[in-house]
Amino acid sequence: MNFFDKQVAERAIDALHLERSNRELAARWLELWQGNALPPREAFRPANFKPFLSTIALFNVVPDESVTIRLAGTRFSHILGREITGLDWIAAAAEEHRAARLKIFSDIARGAILVDYRRFATVDGEDYVSEEMALPFAPDAHGITQVLAHANIPIDRYLRIKSVAQAVGGQADFKLVPLIRVNDAAGHAARDSAIVAA
Repeated sequence: MNFFDKQVAERAIDALHLERSNRELAARWLELWQGNALPPREAFRPANFKPFLSTIALFNVVPDESVTIRLAGTRFSHILGREITGLDWIAAAAEEHRAARLKIFSDIARGAILVDYRRFATVDGEDYVSEEMALPFAPDAHGITQVLAHANIPIDRYLRIKSVAQAVGGQADFKLVPLIRVNDAAGHAARDSAIVAA
């Protein structure tokens, strides 16, 4: 049953006051919605996201089980120093961060937007804070949800980063915003509780 609402998603995105590139990418994602249903992965066409391709990644997420990189832009591959398509994103995290990473991606896959901020030291001596965002698609018939992630790192800023190793560290801050309608979420939880109690 669908518990999503495109207007809720639109209001949530407006309230985040995203930086321009993330706002533009979110608008293109919203255009892919089918009524009040999350967009299917098949609706994603790289040609329609051309300005963002170097700084986006697609993840295959099986909630509570796995997160694998399906494809990644050139800037992501350069940051990690290798081709990362097919990489187990949970195993790539430090052991103490794996459970948190899996939970965050599971929450996104179930219907939430992630916005986080990562601080970089630059060769100019000033810190640059990158705004990152992740958006879910609808799960496929096998229970796999694809998550689209984007990092707002303009090329002029990227070239001034002192060490790309900083990009794989922890976030300075993050926020998860659910897309599910509040009344439906409460009703759904109540039904689940009743089933468990029975």
